[in-house]
Amino acid sequence: MERKWWLVILGCITHAVNTGFSYFGMSAFFPSFEREFGWSRTAISGAFSLARIEAGILGPIEGYFVDRVGPKRIMYIGIVICTLGFLSLSFVNSLPMLYVSIVLGIVLGSSLGYHMPISLLIAKTFRERRSFAFGIFRMGPGLSGAIVPLVGAIIVAWGWRTAALLSGLILFAMSLPIAYLINRIADGEERKTESLVAGHTGSGAQATVDPQFSLKEVLRLKAFWFLSVSMALRHMVTEGVSVHFVILLVDRGWSTEAASRLLGVSALIGAPARIGMGWLGDMVDKRKLVMGLLLALSVSVCVMGWAAGSLAFTTMMIVYSLAYGGLASLQEPIRADYFGTKAFATIQGVSRSITTCGTFLGPIIAGLCYDLTKSYAVAFTIFAIVSLLSMFLMFLARRPQAQTLK
Repeated sequence: MERKWWLVILGCITHAVNTGFSYFGMSAFFPSFEREFGWSRTAISGAFSLARIEAGILGPIEGYFVDRVGPKRIMYIGIVICTLGFLSLSFVNSLPMLYVSIVLGIVLGSSLGYHMPISLLIAKTFRERRSFAFGIFRMGPGLSGAIVPLVGAIIVAWGWRTAALLSGLILFAMSLPIAYLINRIADGEERKTESLVAGHTGSGAQATVDPQFSLKEVLRLKAFWFLSVSMALRHMVTEGVSVHFVILLVDRGWSTEAASRLLGVSALIGAPARIGMGWLGDMVDKRKLVMGLLLALSVSVCVMGWAAGSLAFTTMMIVYSLAYGGLASLQEPIRADYFGTKAFATIQGVSRSITTCGTFLGPIIAGLCYDLTKSYAVAFTIFAIVSLLSMFLMFLARRPQAQTLK
């Protein structure tokens, strides 16, 4: 196995650990905050809601610093910020402090130290098998669920403050050496790429490379806006379905436990789909593959909204999960293919600001439709139409002309 694949494997591991503690694991603290401080669920949820839209608010700034400072340096800075966020969480005694610890500590540090810089390194290191590499990397969140019971067990045994402290220390102890190894591998691959390009230049041969657009240039491209809005609409659909998945089934007579288990199965189905669709994305036109997955998403969501029987719903849930997982793995590679890696993190940050609008609106639209109709059928029909609109925008998002080195 080539050395550069260890960058992806280590990235997947650290992505899984960070997501487990910083995203899914945070839900285990919710009951403790309510019991100890008597805060309303709305007030506590505000911190988690802000955490979800943090990417939209701070994404462009984060991306700029990753490109400006460099992914290898910013990774260490992010790890430290995330760790300090958990340490601060262990001392929380007021609602504003909770918000600061989660949003400006844990979530900001997670973005700077894990997802964004590693995504940039993978995009720069891989070109021919970029989608497959991102598919492996994006498996991390699917593997992170095993950490949630650990966080819950620590809370039960020693209390939530100790759990917050240990979460930060464990994350720091695991992330620091992995970040060092990732940077060593990335340095070696960077030197190898520079030598290869220099060889082509010296021989007068042409070497096809990614386009290298700046943010200013990208913002003038129709492809960027079509792509970003298409992704935003897709996030609207998947976020709306995910948030209301369990309660939809409970309304149809399922127990909460059974509905929750099915949601877990959905996540497990989507995890290997990330690798499979990533592998396929290196062999076929990514844009057409995304369009096919969006069509599958549309059909499955529509049937899930109207299906009365468990068999029909479960069958379409499998289709939905495969489409969801595949779409998640193709976001970064198609963005890198279209716009290059010169300003990859900055472009990704700006694009995330747009997609966050969909993330925010999806659950609200589903809830509003239910309140008005006492059914999720209308909401899921709207999501099916939105998915088709996303597919149409993806059709319009033609890849900008690639550049070549002579």
